[in-house]
Amino acid sequence: MKKVIAFITVLFLGIWHVEAADVTLKLCEYSDEYIAWSKLSSEEKANTVMPNMCKQEEESGLVGSSNSYSMERFTLQDKYILDVRNQSISDDCWAFSTLAAIESNLLMNNINTDYLSVAHLELMTQDSLYTPSFMTFNRTFNSGGNLDYTSAYVLNYWGPIKESDLPFQTITNLINHTTTINQVDIINKKAIVDVDDIFNLNNSQGSCSDSSIETIKQYLVNHGALAASIYFDIKSSDYVNGAYYYYNGTNMSNHAVTIVGWDDSVEVNSFKTNASRKGAWIVKNSYGTSVGDNGYYYVSYDDINICTNIVGFYNTDLNVSDEVYYYDDLGTNVTLTSKSNVNYMANIYTKKSGETEKIDKVTFATSKEGIDYTVYYASNASLKNYEEIASGTTSHAGYMSITPNKDIYVTDKYSIIIKYETDDTEEDIIPVAMKGSSKTSPYYNFKATEGVSFMSTNGTTWLDLGKNLKAQSSIRVYTSIEKSTPIPEIDDTTEINEDASVELINPNNNIEGVALGDTVSTFDTGVDIENPQTGMISGISIIIGLSIIGVIIFFKKKNKIYKI
Repeated sequence: MKKVIAFITVLFLGIWHVEAADVTLKLCEYSDEYIAWSKLSSEEKANTVMPNMCKQEEESGLVGSSNSYSMERFTLQDKYILDVRNQSISDDCWAFSTLAAIESNLLMNNINTDYLSVAHLELMTQDSLYTPSFMTFNRTFNSGGNLDYTSAYVLNYWGPIKESDLPFQTITNLINHTTTINQVDIINKKAIVDVDDIFNLNNSQGSCSDSSIETIKQYLVNHGALAASIYFDIKSSDYVNGAYYYYNGTNMSNHAVTIVGWDDSVEVNSFKTNASRKGAWIVKNSYGTSVGDNGYYYVSYDDINICTNIVGFYNTDLNVSDEVYYYDDLGTNVTLTSKSNVNYMANIYTKKSGETEKIDKVTFATSKEGIDYTVYYASNASLKNYEEIASGTTSHAGYMSITPNKDIYVTDKYSIIIKYETDDTEEDIIPVAMKGSSKTSPYYNFKATEGVSFMSTNGTTWLDLGKNLKAQSSIRVYTSIEKSTPIPEIDDTTEINEDASVELINPNNNIEGVALGDTVSTFDTGVDIENPQTGMISGISIIIGLSIIGVIIFFKKKNKIYKI
């Protein structure tokens, strides 16, 4: 897995808000690699990538860091954030905020791609301007979006691409009917950025908890900016003095912003309505520099929406693999609750090229931190006789990537199996992708394939998710083509002969602790807010429930539409 490039200058950003006594504080316990790097000469440092500054501890909740960041003020502005942009008449706030988060992590990794293309993200995740040759979201052009669209976009290698390759002006021209687009040209753009890990933080509506504040601060220091959602009305009385915002009403999120820092010194009376505690997030908006304080403003820790849906992208670089394998085209949207504390998910893949392909990484969805996982590989599409290639503990909800502990050259058919283990049962621990039941669901276009995704509680008896639940496992495999590398001997020579190596079960019977019924029902609910102000609409907040005896599948709370 790619290393995260930390930075030393954070102690000095925004230092005019830091007390003199605080300046001498160590941000964290320095890693051995950083200490060794710090002893290099200036010339050697210039030619050596700086390693992670903070020592990583395996038992932490977020990305291995248990440090408490007690700086009063911290900001990524100027060095690790690109300039404020203007979404103009578009509803693309969600795209601006998520791509800004990716740009920030790239900058922290000493990579500057300049702006990433909002226009390409918007066009690749809608199906109204043309019928795409791939499965995409059930949404119309310029209709707002949710932050998860970007996750699928980058994981699938649909993008991102550079702003210069598809300028944002394309969107405003399309809105004004002054231009057309070439479908083939849009679809055939090549991704330039690889994202290993996607961090999700989702809380119930209400002010940020102390633990959420600490987690967000840790992420900002280690990995850069975060996309977040708020309820926002540019004319609202909750927006005070051009730079302070605190909403404590009943409306849910309708706008996306980018969290770039914090300031614990912001007083409770800085806002129109007094907050209950000091402190605020520093956020970057996407309405140009004339709004707020040059495009930035403070959002109170007590804002009821700011911590409800947060997404970050880290371990980014430009090392894009040659091939990517997946079946959850639109990403994870439901989570399976099991009675068993051990559960397996598996995908069977068919190699795309006639060349030798080496696995670069395996990426899989996680429902929360603290779940032990083991990753296995099996050749010839076998779901038995598999070998362990990685293990660890999930550090967050979202997506994680691992690199195999040995070189794996995939066979014509092969399998990846993920084992999830937790001390508790009846928890939402198994992420899958499933078709939305309502025609208004963003996931309505999704179609499950039979015979490729499986679930088990013992690793030997498997349930076909595509056939029985119309779902797919959220597992991806990324490979590089190595034309000169021979395929080594594979210990497992088991060939799949129809169901010879896969013991399937009747879905009406139990799978060791997971009781499955024969009746499956789904439902969609949505909230529409009429009379949008400044084009910002709180669209559909979709929650899908799937009831099976002993098994509950439901949409994550964050599936909300943000219009700008």
